[in-house]
Amino acid sequence: MADPAPSTLDDDLWALGVHDAHCHPTDTMSLVSAIPDRRTRTLTIMATREHDQDLVAQVARTHGVDLPPPSSSSSVSTSTCRVVPCFGWHPWYSHLLLDDTDATPPPSKAEHYASVLLGDPSAEFIAALPDPLPLSVFLSQTRQRLVEFPSALIGEVGIDRTFRIPYPEALGGASTSTGGPAGGHSRLSPHRVAMDHQRRVLVAQLRLAGEMQRAVSVHGVGAHGVLYDVFKGLFAGYEKKVRSRQTQKRGPYDFAGDESSSEDEGEGDGGGEKVRPFPPRVCLHSFSAPVEVLGTWLAGTVPADVYFSFSRAVNLEDGAGKFAGVVKVVPAERVLVESDLDNASEQVELDLAAVVRRVAEERGWELERTVRQLGENWQRFVYGGGGDGGEK
Repeated sequence: MADPAPSTLDDDLWALGVHDAHCHPTDTMSLVSAIPDRRTRTLTIMATREHDQDLVAQVARTHGVDLPPPSSSSSVSTSTCRVVPCFGWHPWYSHLLLDDTDATPPPSKAEHYASVLLGDPSAEFIAALPDPLPLSVFLSQTRQRLVEFPSALIGEVGIDRTFRIPYPEALGGASTSTGGPAGGHSRLSPHRVAMDHQRRVLVAQLRLAGEMQRAVSVHGVGAHGVLYDVFKGLFAGYEKKVRSRQTQKRGPYDFAGDESSSEDEGEGDGGGEKVRPFPPRVCLHSFSAPVEVLGTWLAGTVPADVYFSFSRAVNLEDGAGKFAGVVKVVPAERVLVESDLDNASEQVELDLAAVVRRVAEERGWELERTVRQLGENWQRFVYGGGGDGGEK
């Protein structure tokens, strides 16, 4: 079904609180000043590489949900759009991180790029790339940012099998410190980042999310099985207990003789003392996998709460054929919407409205119920439990 002509939502629906679960407004800093003017209640803004970590922090210090609520004398309305900052390293730029967690001494620049880039990059290509940032340094910096911003998440992180990295600026490519999520480039090289390196970078960030008990926003393209396997490895030993039908019939508290759990009690949670090596909540952003993939993420043994977010560009246009089948079967409490836009223009509202309307249509919900449900879902994804930690 084709996406209908752009339309927005009524004022009373915006007033209920529409939340953008994934976007990149810092890619267009000239429009960041428009954030308070957006009718969207909250923008969950992603970092992707070295230069925009500080940009996301900068915007959060001005427009963040952790700021005190506006006073009655303030000219800022209580409905002013706020941001939740997210700090993470996108798989498109994972080659720019040097994994120094195991190697002693760590590899040289040339050794690093030769090992993580597929397609046998030339010496000239490698020389034109920037010096890689040690992964340990990035993790330390991210930990400090998460401490500064109590509501901050980790994102955008993930796995991408298809993306080819851009030519370095010295070889005619665009600067990696400007432009949209892909660096504003138009010339892509033949080189991709090795999956093993992407996995190591992702696992390090997921472990940090577990340590800090923060949710993550995850990118997955062309590698749905690989992505799940990364999480499955971290989930091992922490799986939720799944009660057999036999013991369910004996009552809610009778687990005697139930051997259906794959969790070694005492190993998984350590009485609450052991840090889990995975985030408590996961958003699979612009979810584009076939409906069959849902079952793996929604299995009763999965020890994290998994949400599925949908955007206009990826799901209503590029993936329109899959969207209807997937969104109908995602549990109501796990659906999120996003713009995935690289600016804070009015287009954010148009894109979010389009997705909200399509979710309502496919689920057979009234628009008011849809907005309320999506808002509750976003609050749980970001803050966990029943609390919201932000403005209503």
